[in-house]
Amino acid sequence: MRIIIIAVAFLVSSLTIISAQTIPAQTKSVENEKFVFLNNGVTIGMIVKSVLKADKQRLKLTDQQLPQAKKIITNATVNYNEGVKKLKATGMTNQKLRALAIVIETEKVHEYKAILTADQYALLVANHKKIYPESKV
Repeated sequence: MRIIIIAVAFLVSSLTIISAQTIPAQTKSVENEKFVFLNNGVTIGMIVKSVLKADKQRLKLTDQQLPQAKKIITNATVNYNEGVKKLKATGMTNQKLRALAIVIETEKVHEYKAILTADQYALLVANHKKIYPESKV
């Protein structure tokens, strides 16, 4: 169970912004929304905190990069959550779930490029390619 939570948290950590229009609409209530994939009471805010902590350690994010990274992660998590809700309604399969994750993770990598240094971005891309070799970064 713990491995599943860690894997999902890591998956969500590499999510990205799909639409710039979602930024103003986010409030505290979005962070308190239950994450539909886990079904164990985990909120989006809890996932964002754990992913931000992992990215801070892995990418060595500076204090100036943290607020922007939090926005990217929050938006990506919300978009992933919404995608999972749609997949559940239309019939979720492992292939569809992986395709959703690849799209959102790849977009997250592209969004991170604006705030990361070249070394940080290279580390992020290398890690992304390990997890999703079929993605096009």
